[in-house]
Amino acid sequence: MSALTGNETSLFKNRNYLLLFSAQIVSLTGSGVTTVGLAVFAYQMAGGASAAAIIGNALTLRILAFLLFSQPSGVLADRFNRKTILVMADVLRFGLLMLFPLVSQIWHIYVLIFAINAVTAFFTPTFEAMIPEVAGEKHYVKALSLSRVAVDIEALAAPALAGLLLVWLGVRWVFWFDALTYLLSAVLVLMSSIRHVPASRTPFSVHALISELTYGTRVILREASLRQAIVLSFVEATAGAAAIVATVVYVKDVLAHSETAFALVMASLGLGSSMTALILGKMTGRYESASMGRAELHWRRHRWTGIGLIAGGTILGLLLLPGIWQPPLLVFAFLWMLNGAGQALIAIPSTTLLAEHTSEKERGRVYAAHFALTHACWLITYPAIGHGVARFGAPATFSIAGVVCLAITLAAYWFKPFIHQGHTHEP
Repeated sequence: MSALTGNETSLFKNRNYLLLFSAQIVSLTGSGVTTVGLAVFAYQMAGGASAAAIIGNALTLRILAFLLFSQPSGVLADRFNRKTILVMADVLRFGLLMLFPLVSQIWHIYVLIFAINAVTAFFTPTFEAMIPEVAGEKHYVKALSLSRVAVDIEALAAPALAGLLLVWLGVRWVFWFDALTYLLSAVLVLMSSIRHVPASRTPFSVHALISELTYGTRVILREASLRQAIVLSFVEATAGAAAIVATVVYVKDVLAHSETAFALVMASLGLGSSMTALILGKMTGRYESASMGRAELHWRRHRWTGIGLIAGGTILGLLLLPGIWQPPLLVFAFLWMLNGAGQALIAIPSTTLLAEHTSEKERGRVYAAHFALTHACWLITYPAIGHGVARFGAPATFSIAGVVCLAITLAAYWFKPFIHQGHTHEP
């Protein structure tokens, strides 16, 4: 695949990148507030372990929306103006979130969650596909690390902000706040100047449509390192689902703490991920010299991404195992900080490898395929964790999830495509 292209301007002097990064921070903070609000809202409506099942079902619909719409969004992202797609998606999400406080029945939650995330399926892959071109090859890993930090602001700042909104204004204002962040995100994207590079358009036919929709998946599955990264994404999804679905039940029912404690535990998840992303960005900057040839740089990226992926999977498996012994709040918060670190060690290397093996003209379709494949893992883990908590309790579910994570990581390590094959792949 061709090397990444783009200007070599410092990221912090790159106006387009700063606008997109700011839009990402704003919208993700709103999304994080809604994630916490949804957990509390479901707990208020159903109570106890039943809330975990409702959250699991709602998030399953979220992933189903991603799977149905992300592949078509990738085709559109390679053919139409990506900036327009982002703005339209933000405006639509603003309108849908404004309706959320009117919810009075559980099925209303399911409908709105599906609709909002159907729109998000058009936004996220399009946004991610733009970052390599806007940042340029020299700064891509750093930009990716910073984007991960933006994701982690959702988990770090959003729970604290959600806690304040819950105490001062009530749960419905959580959703209105999220709606306003999407509106601000749309304004920031509108202010950017982003070059549009459309793909060549072919006459419509069923065969051409199927080829377009499956193109990104075929690119990913033909590359050994990307296949292994997808496998380890299941580990990330398992640990992530355990945090999102089961934490509220564990903190409130098992440890008998308040919603404030729940928000603080979720913030520790984001803290661990943010710290890991920043450290990884700095370490790779030293490991990857600007004077390297393309082949050596490609090999080095394969090397450190392989180590990061296996380390992330191992950490996630080990931290979940003690769940059955019901660790107290401070210990649990520390374990969740490691949870965030492990997820970052899988997410950042995965998308780094994705950029290494794609060119700008195909990136929309490939990133959309990656988005769909990784979220297919969450389609399994969300309901599995939710119903596991309802049947076995949160502590036992954590430990079972840890065993699953370690087994998958061991299987992924056994194949070792990074170390043995990484140096043979030309960019």
